[in-house]
Amino acid sequence: MVTDPSQTIVDIFSVGESLGVVHAAAQDDRLDGRVVTVDGRRLVNFSSCGYTGLEMHPVLKGAVATAADRFGTQFATTRTFLSSPQYAAAEAALTRLFGRPAAISASTTMGNLAALPILVGTGDVMLLDAQVHRSVRMAAKLTEAPALGVPHSNLEALERRVRELSDRHEKVWFLADGLYSMFGDFAPVRELGALAERYEKLWLYFDDAHSISWTGQHGRGQVLEHLSPAALTKTVVIGSLNKAFGIAGGVMTFPTEALRHRVFSLGWPMIFSGPVPPPMLAGILASARLHLSDELAERQAAVIERIRLFNREAAAYGVPLLHESETPIRYVPAGRDIHSVGGLGRRLQEAGYFVNTASYPAVPVKRSGLRITLTVHQTEDDITGLVQAIAKWLPLV
Repeated sequence: MVTDPSQTIVDIFSVGESLGVVHAAAQDDRLDGRVVTVDGRRLVNFSSCGYTGLEMHPVLKGAVATAADRFGTQFATTRTFLSSPQYAAAEAALTRLFGRPAAISASTTMGNLAALPILVGTGDVMLLDAQVHRSVRMAAKLTEAPALGVPHSNLEALERRVRELSDRHEKVWFLADGLYSMFGDFAPVRELGALAERYEKLWLYFDDAHSISWTGQHGRGQVLEHLSPAALTKTVVIGSLNKAFGIAGGVMTFPTEALRHRVFSLGWPMIFSGPVPPPMLAGILASARLHLSDELAERQAAVIERIRLFNREAAAYGVPLLHESETPIRYVPAGRDIHSVGGLGRRLQEAGYFVNTASYPAVPVKRSGLRITLTVHQTEDDITGLVQAIAKWLPLV
């Protein structure tokens, strides 16, 4: 009897829902970035991707409120015909911040869906890292080019594939994340750049949503910070204006203005989906200006302090980490299925902490665990307390 994969996923979510660790809902009438109320419990939030805490910044909140008053809640016209006020200023600020032509998309997912089908030609081939984000995989399916998988961050396997395919295709695209969203490991960016320099037909495409803002000069992220100028001429980077950037939307960055204009003009989400609302555009502009100021470096340093504290405490209490890298996504392997990791997540809620419990299909079947995200809102006591609680309850699963 063949099991329906979708039913399997529904069953997994049902177990998670019964334990209160999946599809939970915050019950607060006001948020401060640190605490959420779930099932009547006040919990320290270790599930937010707002690593820098900018979503609570008074300048950003003020910009959003002022723009809502000046421009309304939405501007319901596709950009093919007319862009709302502040689009030009916001994209100019992002171009300066990232050091290359930039265009705003409604979300990171929409950015991937807009860019890949336009960039990848019928004579090209795509190589997808085994853990590349699902939205990139979705976008790859909309192209007419073949797609092949390569083992996660395996440079030897990638180079072998590039050599095999270069003679038969116009371009070989490698699709990866800059910072992988579940396990919290960086792509080998410098090494990938060296490959791109070595092989003329190799182009790089990164979804770098999770490293924007908290790392890199002006918050430009891991990929743009560490690729060489030569490699950047063959690299497209998609980022998030959500998460650590503190607002909403996505950003697409390109090596040339011609490529930016092509995707802006032809990418179907840019033509047919709604634009970013004016209040969020004002927030993007305000956040971009803050990124270009000295304040961002202080917040980046605060994020690093929390990462290092968590890693030290995990080592001291014997809490295993899948990767010991310095990123704000910390992953603790914790059992083989939603029953075990969900039970652990529930125990942590009872102890006063909300974390993400990760299981299939978000991670491979045998890699269930706790996905913990660190932000500037959390205190040292919060972090130490969470690690101690994990150390207490992890042996049970």
